[in-house]
Amino acid sequence: MRCLLAVWVCGVLGLGCHGTAAEPVELENEPVDEQSDATLPLTAREPENCASLLPGPLGPPTGTLDALDPDESVTVRVDGAGNLLFAFHNFVTDSFRLELRRMDGSLVTSIFHLPPQRFLIDQNEGFHLLGPRSETDPTVGLHVLTAAGTLIPKPQTFTGLLDAVPQGGNGTLISRGLKISSTRWRVEAFVFEEDGDLSAGPIFIANGTGASPPSAIIGSSDPDSALILFDSSAVQDGTGWSARWLKPSGLAVGMHFEVAENLTSAPFLRLIPLLNGELGLRAGEAWLGRFRPFQKQLLLAAPWLAMRPEFEVVPIGTGRGLGQFLPGGDFACTNFMVVRTPTGAVCGEVVVPTPPPPCHNATVRMTRVGTLLQFAPFLSEPGTRIRWWTGLLD
Repeated sequence: MRCLLAVWVCGVLGLGCHGTAAEPVELENEPVDEQSDATLPLTAREPENCASLLPGPLGPPTGTLDALDPDESVTVRVDGAGNLLFAFHNFVTDSFRLELRRMDGSLVTSIFHLPPQRFLIDQNEGFHLLGPRSETDPTVGLHVLTAAGTLIPKPQTFTGLLDAVPQGGNGTLISRGLKISSTRWRVEAFVFEEDGDLSAGPIFIANGTGASPPSAIIGSSDPDSALILFDSSAVQDGTGWSARWLKPSGLAVGMHFEVAENLTSAPFLRLIPLLNGELGLRAGEAWLGRFRPFQKQLLLAAPWLAMRPEFEVVPIGTGRGLGQFLPGGDFACTNFMVVRTPTGAVCGEVVVPTPPPPCHNATVRMTRVGTLLQFAPFLSEPGTRIRWWTGLLD
C-alpha cells in the first residue's frame, strides 16, 4: 500500500521526490519509530485518551458579528488570549479597515488609515501586521497591534517580502526574496519577537541566478525549527522546489535539499503545521508528503491525511491532537470537525450548531489557538453572520 501511495504522489502529479545525495529517500520503507506511528494500523496502536480532546456539546457561541456589506471580504485572526482581529476589504471602493474585538464580540478599536495589509499574524496577545505603511507610503513595514488596541509602527522595512507565519504565538517568521543584481537573487529569513523587535536575521537560505527572486514559503510547528521551501527551477516557474531548515534562534541548518522536480504545473503549495515539529506539504488539496524537523527528505503523508485531501488540518489541544474539517461546500448545514489523536486515531466529532437558513453555504475554520469560527449567509439580506466558540480545544 505504501508503494502504491508513493506512485500516486510522485507519478500522477508528475512529482520527483528527493533528498540529498548522501541521504537517499526510501519512501516505501520509511522506518517507524516510537515517536511517530502514524503509518501503523489503528488496531495495532496503544489505546489513547480521547476524553481530554473532545469538548461537550457546543452551547451558544462566545460571540457573534454580522458583516452586512456584500462587497466586502473579511479575514479573521484570533490571538492566544481570545481577541479577534477582523480585516474588511471593500473591492468596489478599495477601502480597508481593521476591527479588534474581545472574545464576546465587544469592540476595542477600529483602524481606518492603513491600506490592505498582506499578513495578519496572531501572537499570544495581540497581532503583527505586515503591509504598506500608509496610503502614501507603499514601503512594507511591521506594525504591532496590542491587545489594548494600540498600534505601534516598527522601524524595519521589507523589500521582497514573500511569506510570514506565527512563531507559536511568540513572534513572527518572515521569508523574503531579494534581487542582488540583474542576474542574481537571494532568499533570506527574519525572526521577530512578540513585541516586534528583530531577534534574528537576515538569515541566509540560498542564492541563485535568474531575472527575479523565487517564491519562498516558510512554515513552523515547533519553537525550535522552521522550514523554508523555495522555487529552485531555472526560471522560477514553479516546476521545481528545494528547502532548507533553520532554527528560529538565527541559524540555518545544513545545506538546502531538493524536494520536488518536474511538476506538471505550478501548483499552489502550502506548508501545514502538524505535530511534533512536522510540516505537511500540500499542492491545492493534494497532500504531497510531510517533513520531519531537520531531515532532508519528503516523507509520505499519513494515510488518513492522504485519503481525505479535501479536509483541512490543524493542531488542537496545545498539540495533543489534530482537527480535520471541511472549510465549506454545498449542503453544509451541519458543520463539523473530526478530532484525532497524534497517531491519527479518530476520537469523534465536534458538531457546530446549525445556522439559520440558507445553511447550505455555511463554512467553518479552526484557529491555531482553539477558536472555532463559522461563517453563514443571511436569508433575507446580503451579508454574513460570523459566530465563534472560544477555547474549545486549547
